[in-house]
Amino acid sequence: MQLLTKKFQIGFGSVVRGLIGEILASKTALHNDVSYPFAAEAYAGLQAIKLGISMGILLVTIMGDSRTVIKKCQTTKPDKSVIGVIIRDFQ
Repeated sequence: MQLLTKKFQIGFGSVVRGLIGEILASKTALHNDVSYPFAAEAYAGLQAIKLGISMGILLVTIMGDSRTVIKKCQTTKPDKSVIGVIIRDFQ
């Protein structure tokens, strides 16, 4: 049995703000071959973390609208879902 899934291209944007809310940097990008909306949200969060690291920022707060992704990022339990690999990169 073969599992067929559609792949999509997603676009995302990240904004880095300072302590008083001033914009320090922004980034937009495209990612190909995304099968699930949760994966798109997780990938966008990962890219935001990488942007902060590249700027030398030690504390990064990620905001998103996917409660599922946020909850998975906050747990230390291994995640075997489709987005588990991306979540491990966060941690």
